[in-house]
Amino acid sequence: MMIENFEDDKNALRAMTEELIRFMDRKDDGLPFNLALSGGGTAKKMFSLWVDEYKEKIDWDEIRFFWVDERCVPLTDPDSNYGHANELLFKPLHIPNEHIHRIHGEAEPGTEAMRYSRVVKEYLPRHGQLPYFDCIILGVGGDAHTASIFPDDLPLLTDSRNYAVSQHPESRQYRITMTGPLILNGSPLLVPILGPGKEDMLEEMKKNCSVADLTPAGYILSHAARAFVYTTI
Repeated sequence: MMIENFEDDKNALRAMTEELIRFMDRKDDGLPFNLALSGGGTAKKMFSLWVDEYKEKIDWDEIRFFWVDERCVPLTDPDSNYGHANELLFKPLHIPNEHIHRIHGEAEPGTEAMRYSRVVKEYLPRHGQLPYFDCIILGVGGDAHTASIFPDDLPLLTDSRNYAVSQHPESRQYRITMTGPLILNGSPLLVPILGPGKEDMLEEMKKNCSVADLTPAGYILSHAARAFVYTTI
């Protein structure tokens, strides 16, 4: 795991985006670049930055968009990860619908987790026994959750399914989330950790990020083949 510190959110997200561009430039097989997005406040900042500063610097037609996780809410709900991406990124950049593979948060959670697992399995190339993303952008919460794997959902870190259902520990909102084995299947992980309330969590991760650390983020980052953390903390 590599951790880089920056003076503000925009510089952290710029550095992360430049790394994403390098991964895209290195891909020379003529196939689309399969990118898994996360949601939340950091994603909103990232989408706005991409539209403002990277509209002409990234070949958007080469990217196929997937999701790390989604809230089980209708498309019009303000909690919808796809809804934010659609308004802040896809519409402004005129991304074709066929390049977007969203999780249907409005569907029955268990059924949709199985459907999306099949979509990813059928669309993506394989690395070993599991599908492989060219890059995964992960968020980390103040409780050290990542994707929608919360501290009381630790079995999802080793779940054999590609996607499964989780539940937010406080709101009890259902989520559909990528599981640990798929996150850790060799894809480079770009991890922006921004915003207030995460200082203690990040310091603990710096000191104790080991295979014995049973927080979701600690487990993922200590097991990842390539993880790049960008923070202002």
